[in-house]
Amino acid sequence: MKTAAYGISTVTLDDCGANGAYPSFSGSNAFEFKAIVKDSLQFNDQAGSDNDIEVEDSDDIYASLQSSAPVKGFTMDTYDMSKEAYLALQQFTAKQEGTGENKTEWYEAPARTEDLLKAVQIVTRAFDEFPSKTFQWAKMKIKVTRAGTLGKSGFPNFHLEFKEQMNADASGKPISGHRWKNT
Repeated sequence: MKTAAYGISTVTLDDCGANGAYPSFSGSNAFEFKAIVKDSLQFNDQAGSDNDIEVEDSDDIYASLQSSAPVKGFTMDTYDMSKEAYLALQQFTAKQEGTGENKTEWYEAPARTEDLLKAVQIVTRAFDEFPSKTFQWAKMKIKVTRAGTLGKSGFPNFHLEFKEQMNADASGKPISGHRWKNT
């Protein structure tokens, strides 16, 4: 069988599971993206870096110290600027103003927006002999910014940067935080 990953079917965020478990990605706290910008989901893994220590009395490296850990993640853009997206991604809250027929719902930004810490699931599309794949991350830090234009030449969008975080069991021992399967 040939293997590949083709296109995006869904991307879903959910609350991180207890003790490093993966959530169901289907509960009331799950948020499924709409209107993902074509080809915007791009992996951006980076290898960790080392600081090589050299000494005068040798032509070889004396020691190699890890100066930064590897970074695993991806970026994605979505045109979804719905109230659900603002509530889930920007932590806005709904606030009622007025009464009766003059009642209006406003969406207010928090005084300070925090990065999100969520579990993430990506389901790809099936294509000919390529089955769809489901990728899951138990814990990712997500930075969300607004991008694009409000003018006639394009749509505004949310730009998201996902970065895998250490996943741990109940005792604090690091465990796998990323998995995938053919679906």
